[in-house]
Amino acid sequence: MHKKASWLLLILWAVGLLTALLVYGQRQLSEFDPNGELLHRTTAPDFDASLVAILEKQNIQPGSIVHVGTQSRCYCDTLTTPHQSQLLSKLGDDFHQIRLNVEDVPELSAMLEAVPALIVLDKHKQLRYLGPYATGYGCFTGKNLVEQVVSYTTQLPYAGAVVNTDATGCFC
Repeated sequence: MHKKASWLLLILWAVGLLTALLVYGQRQLSEFDPNGELLHRTTAPDFDASLVAILEKQNIQPGSIVHVGTQSRCYCDTLTTPHQSQLLSKLGDDFHQIRLNVEDVPELSAMLEAVPALIVLDKHKQLRYLGPYATGYGCFTGKNLVEQVVSYTTQLPYAGAVVNTDATGCFC
């Protein structure tokens, strides 16, 4: 009888632990565009040009990998560092990295409900990508989007920007 009670306690402990991890993990997940604000804005015919104009006002040059974060540097913001390094090394010397705080650019703040976000502007001043770096728990267990972003950035002929609004991960 004592052995059965021990096994029962072990099973209850394991179920409790797994439940706690699942609940904690679900709290870490959030949507990149929860209210569809960015998705709605992308339907405008001049969306790409207007975003490029916003970036130009911030002195963002062609060939830029723009990291949009927060002044508070939330935990999810720090998880993008490996993705930033991978992206910069794969795109090569034609690109440079810039950081913008969403609070400093009201136009970006109005369209981005969650950060960190990535904006890639090619060497011809064309918007290539806008969206998250990765998806999944903590943005490291899900899908790393670096390879896709590289392919969008180097794709010829230019077919327009890819705006990824349908993502779930670690966002502030």
